[in-house]
Amino acid sequence: MQKKSITCRILLMGNVQDVNNIKELLHDRIIAPKITATYDFKIGFDMILSFKYDIILININHIEDIEILDSIEKNISDAGVIIISDIPSISEIIDLKNTNKSSIVFDYLPKTELTSFLILKSITYINEINKNHIKLKSLQRKYNNLFEMNPVPMWIYDLEFLKFWRVNTAAVRKYGYTKDEFKKMTIRDIRPREDIEKLEKAVGLVRKHKMLFSNGIYRHKKKDGTIIYVELISNIIYIDKVKYVLVLANDITETLDYIQAIESQNSKLQEIAFSHSHLIRAPLTNIMGILNLIREIEFNNPESAELLEHLSTSCNQLDEKISEIVEKSAPYPLPENKV
Repeated sequence: MQKKSITCRILLMGNVQDVNNIKELLHDRIIAPKITATYDFKIGFDMILSFKYDIILININHIEDIEILDSIEKNISDAGVIIISDIPSISEIIDLKNTNKSSIVFDYLPKTELTSFLILKSITYINEINKNHIKLKSLQRKYNNLFEMNPVPMWIYDLEFLKFWRVNTAAVRKYGYTKDEFKKMTIRDIRPREDIEKLEKAVGLVRKHKMLFSNGIYRHKKKDGTIIYVELISNIIYIDKVKYVLVLANDITETLDYIQAIESQNSKLQEIAFSHSHLIRAPLTNIMGILNLIREIEFNNPESAELLEHLSTSCNQLDEKISEIVEKSAPYPLPENKV
């Protein structure tokens, strides 16, 4: 009989006879298996909490001992559990736990059909499934951290009823609602009443697509009634085959206020430059008219002619500078679609 090398750590739990029998079966198929054994479920549970095991193999002869599975399920997240028993109802319990997506992976082996090959097959299968299970949970934790710890407000809502399914802490801080309050609300509740029609049109467009990435600028209403402008970036996602929308909301109210302030200031500067240019040009025009009259008078003194030429050049330069000031004070064009 060819043996297989398996590096996973195994904990055996059950009565003396059953545990020793399973040990022999494991040694028949596995090269130097890493086995820890206990004949007491309470001691075994304490060992599970204190040490790390890849496979927990439990022999159950009495239905009341099934409670150990609930305790393991609540406290362990990175091990697979194999149940060996002749109690028919245990098989149904295991199927139910797996169907309900338990935090750990369960398998069931009938005690009367137990062989070394069957145990090896179960260990190999459940160990592989559990590795994938752990990877999935790791990805879920990373996603949860990315979502929950993101400094920008984020939420997920269901596309059918528009109800908030999940919100992060930044959204709670920004909008003033608690997470429990959010769960009782729809995305309509954070929109001004006059913007609901615009929202319904946007939602209608999203519902027509299976996948859609979109962004835009909208008005939102906080719990205290304050209106803010937000840039929304959204994407369709599927959770358990249900269609949801993941939204990131960046508050750009201060940015828009800043742009509007600059626009207003530029407008004032243009007005000031325009009005002052007329005030300055009036005497400047008079001076240039006088110069033209003076040029018609004959001056025998060359120095006088030179001074007049300098005066004319200075007036022209002053006129050019006034034109430059008016041109530079004009406001910069802003984007047309400013919501």
